[in-house]
Amino acid sequence: MVLDNSTLPINQIITRINDAAANNEAIVLTAEEVKILSKDIGETYFIPVLTNEQIVQLCEEGKLGKPMFPKKTDN
Repeated sequence: MVLDNSTLPINQIITRINDAAANNEAIVLTAEEVKILSKDIGETYFIPVLTNEQIVQLCEEGKLGKPMFPKKTDN
């Protein structure tokens, strides 16, 4: 038995959203679809993830902590 996840209501809504985004179109959700989204992802928070290179760059720019490697200065 193979499960077909595409038939789940949440996946059908996400497919509609992705299709609309790909076609640069707006969509209207029904009240039931909004409830489904709220129930399934309503308490989800997205946290940006930085690469090691991005963290090093932010440190070097003084935007995050202290620079990891002090810049050499001419004396």
